[in-house]
Amino acid sequence: MTDPVSNAVNTITRTMETGFLNPVTNGEIKQVVATISSLPAAQANQVIDRLQHGGELGRIAGEVEDGSILGLGGLSADERGRFFADMAGKLDGQHLATLSNAFAGTDTRGDFAAVTQLGDAVATHASAQAKIDYIHALAGATGDTAARLDTGFGYSQTSFSDAEGAAVGQVLGSLRGAQAEAGFRALGSHLPDVLTSAVDAQMTTTATSAGAANTMTWHATQFEGIMQAAASMSDADLKAQVFDSGVQAMRAVRDTNSIIGGLTVVGKDAALHRMTDGLTRIIDSDTSGVMRELTYNRATADGSSFSAYAKEMLHEGREAELGRQMGRLQVGNGGTENPVTRLDQTVTVANTHQERRPNAGALGYFVGSVYAGAQSLSGDVAQQRAQVTAILKSALTIVDKAKIGGPAAAAIGTGASLAKEWVQFAVNAAISDPTANAGTRLENAALPVDTRTGELGVGDAVSSTFDDTLASVQRRARP
Repeated sequence: MTDPVSNAVNTITRTMETGFLNPVTNGEIKQVVATISSLPAAQANQVIDRLQHGGELGRIAGEVEDGSILGLGGLSADERGRFFADMAGKLDGQHLATLSNAFAGTDTRGDFAAVTQLGDAVATHASAQAKIDYIHALAGATGDTAARLDTGFGYSQTSFSDAEGAAVGQVLGSLRGAQAEAGFRALGSHLPDVLTSAVDAQMTTTATSAGAANTMTWHATQFEGIMQAAASMSDADLKAQVFDSGVQAMRAVRDTNSIIGGLTVVGKDAALHRMTDGLTRIIDSDTSGVMRELTYNRATADGSSFSAYAKEMLHEGREAELGRQMGRLQVGNGGTENPVTRLDQTVTVANTHQERRPNAGALGYFVGSVYAGAQSLSGDVAQQRAQVTAILKSALTIVDKAKIGGPAAAAIGTGASLAKEWVQFAVNAAISDPTANAGTRLENAALPVDTRTGELGVGDAVSSTFDDTLASVQRRARP
């Protein structure tokens, strides 16, 4: 009985036989590709495995990529793309990574176009499990940035790329829900490398009779896609970790002008806007949950990441979005929670018998971070006050629309609808206070105020948690 896998390997090996006067032709490399493509999934995986172990897979990749002046092989980008699409639909994640490595090892141009083209094919055609396994297999290869130099009359252009990082990022951005969570976990500690590669950068030096000018061009479409994948997950802690890594990548773009000698930057503002779009998707997907994790995770508890995000949002004039986030921290993601009892909710700290009020802490964290971002952006007190006023007016729209029902805690002695009025009262009073600075306005608007007595509508435990977290962030945050 014939073995189709052995037959295919033998056919490919014979076709690839070469000599000084017998190079592999274009027709022969097409025959090799057709032989692999003709196989069903299980057999295609076995063939790729045997070709790799026999040392033939790298040679095949080299002939597919053959662009030398004497080369007779070589496939066009479209032909290669069709082969990759077929392989993406058949191979498992490990063998897709094996194929990627084979093409990476034959690159002579420095653009590693085959690696990223295969990544695009995997993102489009592979199964969710194959994508996750591909990410895991290539994770260790990310972070190796290569510079490619192109020259022409009067200019030179250097492109910085991490081909594996870009390919993995494209695949990661195509996952959703539980599969996205598995993808991020498969990537592990290599996420910062992938996010860096997701913001394409090109340096162009244009030489003229007057001298040379440097231009840095940015693109962040893939970054936004990765953030969309993160936003689709249900794990708030993992979302917070991705948010933190995303902010660090955003900082690198934001601070480009600090490079010695200066640069003409093209597309920076658009790239930053895309990046904040992606980061906002994560926060808005579960504002309460993500903010709680940012507040209490050691890596983000100082508020530096969220304050840097808030600073960029304020720079882009996006106070309304920050305000909606604040409103959700007051009345819950769905706008259905009693703001008094919500702030007094407790959880038991893991591995202890101690209690924590995470909602009160998260609200203090938000207020402290936003004010730190506003202060870092501008020392203009009037500008800060105007920005905070815009935030509070937006927060008020969320509170006003809240459909709150159910009794409040007996110790507070107020109904849920009355508790909502207390928040409205606090926000309106803060907005109308002509003397308060931006920080005071934010702080005064956060906690409910009893309309009958003018006192805080929460107890000492809530106000202490809020105040302590706010003060800690104001002291430590570095936007």
